[in-house]
Amino acid sequence: MSDRYHALLETPLGWVAVLATSRGVRRTVLPRPTPEAALAALREAEGEIGPEDPARLRPVLDRLQAFYRGIPVTFDDVPVDLEGRPPFSRAVWEVVRQVPWGATVTYGEVARRLGKPRAARAVGRAMATNPVPPIVPCHRVIGHNGHLTGFGGRLGLKAYLLAQEAASVPPAAPMVDVKE
Repeated sequence: MSDRYHALLETPLGWVAVLATSRGVRRTVLPRPTPEAALAALREAEGEIGPEDPARLRPVLDRLQAFYRGIPVTFDDVPVDLEGRPPFSRAVWEVVRQVPWGATVTYGEVARRLGKPRAARAVGRAMATNPVPPIVPCHRVIGHNGHLTGFGGRLGLKAYLLAQEAASVPPAAPMVDVKE
């Protein structure tokens, strides 16, 4: 018997789906136009999704709602279930998880932080398979020339999220957690 459960969330940008296990969030789906589309994307990526249980996911759903409204939030303490994912990818995602709201980092910089300065392309491949955006904020990873790349072919969404973050927090303002 699976310990998987999921929830749907309507955000200003569309419907988001979240899958979790007892270990943490396993998959998030970027905004889709309908709840059916979000669920279909979740099932396509993960197969079994278990019962709907928004109450168990309420803290994560509240943060995702704030995030998609442009309110600075952190996901630092949200547990993620990366079981079965490649070790290199998990290391990349942990580095990217530390990139703060309103900041960006290049693929090459992520590689350097991992101690593998020539692995920028491998970092890009790991970002392409990020199962939990924006908990791992892959939209904050950009090309070495400052150009937006990647993000599942949805560069418009990446640009929007980066602009929203840049506009919503003054340079010296601290990040807040919506639990407050």
